[in-house]
Amino acid sequence: MMSALFALIAVAEVVLLGLIVVLRRRHPHWVLTLLILVVLALIWDNAVLATGATLGEGDALHALSLPRFWTHALLVPLLIMVGVGLGRGHGLRLLGGRATPAAFGVLTLLLIAVGARDDILLLDLEPTRYADTLRYTNAASDGPPIPAIVTILVLVGIGVALLVRARRPWLLAGAVVMFVAAGAGASMLWLSNLGELALILGVWLTATRLLSTGYPAGRDLTAA
Repeated sequence: MMSALFALIAVAEVVLLGLIVVLRRRHPHWVLTLLILVVLALIWDNAVLATGATLGEGDALHALSLPRFWTHALLVPLLIMVGVGLGRGHGLRLLGGRATPAAFGVLTLLLIAVGARDDILLLDLEPTRYADTLRYTNAASDGPPIPAIVTILVLVGIGVALLVRARRPWLLAGAVVMFVAAGAGASMLWLSNLGELALILGVWLTATRLLSTGYPAGRDLTAA
């Protein structure tokens, strides 16, 4: 049952990926490129979770599981810059100028470094069963995923500003769902993955509304 649910989440993310790719072809902004990379990582994650029990323990599942951790460590914090780009596109003054985006860029790099340490350098995979699924988890993990938590909180903050300033609720809604789902995901893994889907949907809706309301397709979303 859980394996089928993860497969459905992967399919839904493939559909979202297609929508993002179509949007990027019409409006080739760098924020959409970053978003595509993140969605590809999430698709891989859910696809491996869906097929783990079928593959069984061994070298094949172990090898397929490595990119799950690598891509989460390297790509998920990029959502901060996606949020910053969309916020600037909607005219958020707190994200104006060059200093604030640069600060968020430094924060993103720091979170990537922390994730790389925890999920690449210190990665120690061990097989774990959940319902009818089989996956490899990081036995070296000894605390909450700080990079993911900080990323979500930043997106919540930008989402609040977008709601107040531009009446755009989708980023905030997706980030809040992700935050709640991540908290419950410690005991119910599927909730966390559904939360990721909701978050990406919120980001896509925010980007769609921005780019479909006459925002110049060739303009850099980080421009002051």
